[in-house]
Amino acid sequence: MTIAHRFEQMGPDAHLLLLGDLVHGPYLEVDKWPKLAPYGHPLAGRPYRDESPAVLLGVQLLSARYPGRVHVLLGNHEHAHIGGPRTALFAKDEATALEQRIGIEASLHMASFFRSMPIAAWAPCGLFFTHAAPAVELVRIEDLETIDYRRYIAPRRTDKPRAAKSSKPGEHAARLLGQLLWEHVLPPFKAQSLLSRIHSQVAVYGHTIIPTGYQAIGFEQLILSTSFGMQDEHKTVLLVDLDEHYLTVDSLRPGIELLPLYG
Repeated sequence: MTIAHRFEQMGPDAHLLLLGDLVHGPYLEVDKWPKLAPYGHPLAGRPYRDESPAVLLGVQLLSARYPGRVHVLLGNHEHAHIGGPRTALFAKDEATALEQRIGIEASLHMASFFRSMPIAAWAPCGLFFTHAAPAVELVRIEDLETIDYRRYIAPRRTDKPRAAKSSKPGEHAARLLGQLLWEHVLPPFKAQSLLSRIHSQVAVYGHTIIPTGYQAIGFEQLILSTSFGMQDEHKTVLLVDLDEHYLTVDSLRPGIELLPLYG
């Protein structure tokens, strides 16, 4: 993988963090590459055929080769294999389609790997990483320890307040999980409040297709994208110095911290 090669060239102090959704690419013949995926999502860039099994094996081998330096967050597509809602970008049920391709034994191994993935990551340089937008209901870092990947509540699609009532056991953690895997963006004032509670300055996440490769939301949020729905030349990675301190999104500069995946 391109990103693995770049990581290996950075020396013994480098860390690699992947923000999830390693699986469920377009399982299509390249000569039949359409403008839209079967379920209506835009396709762009060079045609390619899904290699989810090879990608997962490559990540696991890389992690074994560099213990403690390769980190992978759980994405909603991985979660679909361990109790989350089934995704449907390129098949009606992508999780079942992949499991049928690789067989029972490999599917069990894959699910075990997904259960081991963390839901968030912190860097000492002031950055907080998640797969999707960080959960506005996160009050303390310790709240993440209560998450059970088998329990999930989808994010609300309205800002109307809920009626006051006591939560059932595990409900708060289930809402956190739903937000961390599916929320696209937070209003800036909510992001400010959240980051102040967890002592971070900038939230960095993926999940959303950004045709230009990245997008800043206010001063506190950065969305990165290397999606199938964008041209290769716009796919973007983030390179940060863990000894620095990044106070706002403006500290993450194009050509220095924000770099093209292919280039």
